[in-house]
Amino acid sequence: MTMAGEGNQSIPNNSPTAAAEAASAAAASAPGPHPEDDDENASSVIPESIRELLPATLSRLTAGLPMHELDIIIKEATACEDALEREIEILERELGIDAKQKKADDGRRGDEEPPPAPSSPLKEPTMISIPLLPLPYQPGGEPGKGHVNYLDSVDAMLTTEFAPPDRYFTVSALLGRLRDPMKLPYPPNSRLALKKNATGPGPKGKKGDSPEQEKKKNRLALEKQRALILLDKNEIYHREQPDTAALLTLYKKIASHRTAAVFRKPVNPAEAPGYKERILFPMDLSLVRKMIVARMIKSFSSLHQRVGLICHNCVKFNGRESDYAVITRDFEDYVDDKVLEAVKNASKNATSAETATAGVVAAAPAAAGTLASK
Repeated sequence: MTMAGEGNQSIPNNSPTAAAEAASAAAASAPGPHPEDDDENASSVIPESIRELLPATLSRLTAGLPMHELDIIIKEATACEDALEREIEILERELGIDAKQKKADDGRRGDEEPPPAPSSPLKEPTMISIPLLPLPYQPGGEPGKGHVNYLDSVDAMLTTEFAPPDRYFTVSALLGRLRDPMKLPYPPNSRLALKKNATGPGPKGKKGDSPEQEKKKNRLALEKQRALILLDKNEIYHREQPDTAALLTLYKKIASHRTAAVFRKPVNPAEAPGYKERILFPMDLSLVRKMIVARMIKSFSSLHQRVGLICHNCVKFNGRESDYAVITRDFEDYVDDKVLEAVKNASKNATSAETATAGVVAAAPAAAGTLASK
């Protein structure tokens, strides 16, 4: 299995960067409000602090995904962006927004005109090729062919539970791993959104949080994302460990999380119909441990990426707003904390060792001189 980031082969068309850029474009086009981090950005769909981090964050999440999976992300993201643009055009027509006036307004704001949507129907990925999606997602298309990848009426958009990013499982899995405040809005008529509104926020967003507390929480979350992005430039993160001790220690911490039981064993396809068709590269924590012991995983980055594949598979199969996706985001948040902690401690130990070595080297000539004088 070829994983992104392994080896020196350059594959620009399905690289993590290309996949991240495609998914980022689809995410930026998605309608709906995002958490605002300051009043200055109150009128933006996506605040600048999130917009600048989004491509790098998506690129980080694609690290370690198989090349075939990256190729699917690029194709799905292209189709998703096209569907979003077409549905937005339908909504604008219904609202009476004049296309020429909109273009003039965009020009006054200094926005670049988006490239025109392809006029020919998208053939890949076709919605019909993705398991468990209902046929109404091909309105007006030839039955069973999936020629149309967008909803062609406002009524259909208002009643669906799936926005375009949710109709493509692979790109939805990537976007579904984003956490607050970068997380995309809930899809229309999302059952999870209704459930959350009925029960109140979870432990990390306790009811009664003041705007200041919410703003601080979002700021800390973005700082953590910046730290995770910078990991890729950290030599300790990628350094091959001399033995399995440090990696097994990190693995034990990861496997001790309250939600880790969900990921400890391989998924039984008999209990999850369609799993084999949708998940081509299965991964679980028991396999990760075997790979550490067998020295197939030799660095913190490799371990981090394999756990990322576990999370990607779970969200891809269950949907980005399923209960399992919520568990996955909680688990991956914890994993990121433990990886950052492990790299920080390893960096401190490496610095201490280098300082001690430098001290010994510096003292050697003096010691030699003392012995010679005697």
